Amino acid sequence: MCGIVGYTGYKKAHSIILNGLERLEYRGYDSCGIALPGKKAIKVEKQLGFVEGLKTKKQYSGFYGIGHTRWATVGKPTVENAHPFTDCSGNIAIVHNGDIDNFISIREKLMNEGHQFSSDTDSEIIAHLIESYDTHTLPESVAKAISELNGSYALAVLSQHTNQLVVARQSSPLVIGIGNNEQYIASDVPAIAEKTSNVIFLEDGDIALLSPEKPEILHNEVPIQRSVHNIPWVSHELGKAGYKHHFLKEVHEQPRVLRDTMSGRISNVTPGVSRHPSLIKHKNPDNIFISACGSAYHAALIGKHFWSNFTSSSINVEIASEIDSLKNVNESDWGIFISQSGETADTITAAGIAKNAGYTTIGLTNTPNSSLTRLVESSIETKATPPETSVGASKTFISQVMELYLLALSSSPVPVNQLYSLLNELRSLSEKAQRTLAMKSTFEEAGKWLAKYDNSYLIAKGINYPVALEGALKLKELAYLHAEAFPAGELKHGPFAMLTESTPVIAIVPDDSHQPRMLTAIKEIKSRGAPIIAITNGDISTISPIADIAINVPSSDSMFMPIINTIALQLIAYYCADTRECPIDRPRNLAKSVTVH
Repeated sequence: MCGIVGYTGYKKAHSIILNGLERLEYRGYDSCGIALPGKKAIKVEKQLGFVEGLKTKKQYSGFYGIGHTRWATVGKPTVENAHPFTDCSGNIAIVHNGDIDNFISIREKLMNEGHQFSSDTDSEIIAHLIESYDTHTLPESVAKAISELNGSYALAVLSQHTNQLVVARQSSPLVIGIGNNEQYIASDVPAIAEKTSNVIFLEDGDIALLSPEKPEILHNEVPIQRSVHNIPWVSHELGKAGYKHHFLKEVHEQPRVLRDTMSGRISNVTPGVSRHPSLIKHKNPDNIFISACGSAYHAALIGKHFWSNFTSSSINVEIASEIDSLKNVNESDWGIFISQSGETADTITAAGIAKNAGYTTIGLTNTPNSSLTRLVESSIETKATPPETSVGASKTFISQVMELYLLALSSSPVPVNQLYSLLNELRSLSEKAQRTLAMKSTFEEAGKWLAKYDNSYLIAKGINYPVALEGALKLKELAYLHAEAFPAGELKHGPFAMLTESTPVIAIVPDDSHQPRMLTAIKEIKSRGAPIIAITNGDISTISPIADIAINVPSSDSMFMPIINTIALQLIAYYCADTRECPIDRPRNLAKSVTVH
């Protein structure tokens, strides 16, 4: 959840580190800080909020240093709890991403030895633990210190007395960038991609000593050579392109993302969908297990509904954080793991469990060379480019859903006539998404109307129930509006007790077999006095008399309406949040990449 950047070389480190941290703010923006060598002790500058504020402070000289942007886990977001942390002498500074499970006992031991602490975090103990081994070399001191830690860490250590950095990794990503007489360290490639295209991905248990000339890597105290990957820097336009927020821009990029995802996969000669190149070696699955967190979990649920129409295989979807163990299976069973960043800690853990259980593991991510990509046997890279900037998922969610559609159609026996019809509908989705986006005034009206409420509910049935879950998540993330989603049939089993004139309900009413029961649910809700927004691709005249706001969206095959309905809910949530003057791109307490459990 936090971001780390470090540099050692012969250039001024201050600006290099701050620029790298700005590229990692999607990992957290509660606080930030930087440490560089001083005349007598390490100089540390830190503050609450965004990295931009550090640029206005004193620019320290120095040719090596470390920096950090924080998403608070242990300890409140305060200046005292911001990284970097130093030891008692001010000769060692550290930055850390992860969780130390046994920090309380280590802290008590160190306090008994005379160490004084200035924060409530688990991270600060690492600096003092390294100091307690000060009779050793810095790499040896770090190795002895981390041998006492239980938990996860990506760690970078700075010493006042040498221009070498020591870094270590355990269950938290860390990458070395190799330059010309300069070395970089970062939590993620984007922080350093503009500086170097040659990188080394550290593995769990690695410790590296970085001098300007080269990195030296140890694994279990034994020197080891890690592969150098060449990742050319691609300059992405990450501005708002005239939109008020990144989220709105990324929502409007979804028609292109749909086209890019389908490009080269759908045959124009004979009806068919080609399997993703990375999956050609695998035979069709006997059983399918899909796991993810957050928005990616909702995409997985849509994929399950769709795939179930074309296969007799068992399809199971689980939230990754709930997976502790899996029964052994045959290699013909697929385990699909979805993560926008490819660094979601719970999803990576679940993928590792599945791999050990014998699943053929497949990663679905928008980030090449991520930890998930390197863990699984095969990987599919989604086409949600350029990378999302806003914390709330939009185009990455849509691209995940589309990839699952294509994966299902390329791995299941679909009757030719039905396949022909489905592919025609798929090809038209981009244009229908564009038409949905053109309904700005409709969604803006609905969002402004919704903004005056503090609680809301969303209902749907079948394949659109996961869409309701995603819509509720967007209202919570973007607009800070409490929202819960339920299958429409579940209202009478408890949620009805919460319905009042102040609890609006958003109903997804598709023109399919579920419509009659959805209309019945709306009438029941109306009888309790709750306001209603209804979204439908059917006859609006059947909805308008019983809804406060009725929205008629473009129509598609019922299996593909989740794409259109998702865009509608994204825009309602956006305009609700904008009316409430919320920080849409950077919601409080959230981070784009969730790298801790």
